[in-house]
Amino acid sequence: MSQAKNIWRVALSFFIASAILGLLLRLLFFQPIAGLNYKYLLHTHSHIILLGWVFNALVAGVHFMLFQNRAKKKFYTLFLLFQLAVLGMMFTFPFQGYATLSIIFSTLHIILSYFWVVWVWRESKGLPNLVRKSLRAGLIYLAVSTIGPFSLGPIIALIGPGSDEYFMAIYFYLHFLYNGAFFFILFGLFFWLLHYMNESINIVAAQRFLWFMNIGCGLGVMLSVLWMTPPLVIYIISGMAGIAQLVGLGYLIKIIKEVWPSFKLKIDKTAKVVFCLVFLGFILKVLLQAISAIPSVATLAYEVRNYVIAYLHLVFLGILSPFLFAWFSAIQLFSMRSVIRKLGLIFFWIGFVSTEVILVSQNQWSFGANYYQFLFGFSLLLLIGIIFLAVNDSRFSKSQNKLS
Repeated sequence: MSQAKNIWRVALSFFIASAILGLLLRLLFFQPIAGLNYKYLLHTHSHIILLGWVFNALVAGVHFMLFQNRAKKKFYTLFLLFQLAVLGMMFTFPFQGYATLSIIFSTLHIILSYFWVVWVWRESKGLPNLVRKSLRAGLIYLAVSTIGPFSLGPIIALIGPGSDEYFMAIYFYLHFLYNGAFFFILFGLFFWLLHYMNESINIVAAQRFLWFMNIGCGLGVMLSVLWMTPPLVIYIISGMAGIAQLVGLGYLIKIIKEVWPSFKLKIDKTAKVVFCLVFLGFILKVLLQAISAIPSVATLAYEVRNYVIAYLHLVFLGILSPFLFAWFSAIQLFSMRSVIRKLGLIFFWIGFVSTEVILVSQNQWSFGANYYQFLFGFSLLLLIGIIFLAVNDSRFSKSQNKLS
């Protein structure tokens, strides 16, 4: 079995763990459990889905992109150390929140990520130009994002926790982690897959797509401070970020329109549907980011916390996660052809869409006293879907082993 597939399976295990934690968070709203601290569990949930699921899954994708089925001891050893850090966070955050041990493990993960950035940068020399540019942009954003966590210590010492500067540091980290590192690595995986499938890519459109998305990401950090009602110039910069991403989206649509007729014939029907849903989710994400630069919308997003939660779930459950399912299916390291996994996808999408609708519509119509029970029920369906997707299809694994 390839190292990339092992990494992918570990990532799926953490996806289940993060979904269980998310379900617990839903439960605590209407059924408090002695000994469980909501804030601590929230920290755990966010770290596990960010670093245990998405980061690990992207590492698996990059590993396959660079080495295919070749074993690389150096990279695999680093991956195991990453898991030590993630497990450390998973078993410290629920009991102490941000404290000595949890900070040590999260800092360890950041330090290890620097080694990963350097090694992947060196190994990426032989990748196609578009893939290399996308991947390296993601690596740069990953390194830049760590400025946020490392600035928290001085901010707490000089200004104090809970200050505007404190939250700005957290938002800086999150923005450059998922809007920067995660999405640009995803773009790299996408362009590599097109190359892997021998698709002819519109190079000019792809380069412009990356250029405008980089502008949007760089300027887009200002979207994270609009809740402070900053000067007009910040709103203008945020608007420019939104426009840049809309232009970039236009180039992406052009690329996909050109490759889709032949690309869709090279992947199975399930992966084709999932890729389409991911693309729709990405369009929605870019549109939401663009309109969030409008002052009244920015204020609404800040005042209604569920809107922010729904947006983050769109990013992680509506775009990143299903893209990874479809990508690993396309390279035949993860089958979505079995009945149980197709059922898992159905449960996953029903749970995701239903929880999104409930979150964003709470101010439009009332679910009555059972509002949180509805959220819990559909979150449970989401968890079941993830478990079904993670179930090992041994017949598929054996057939792939014979082929390799």
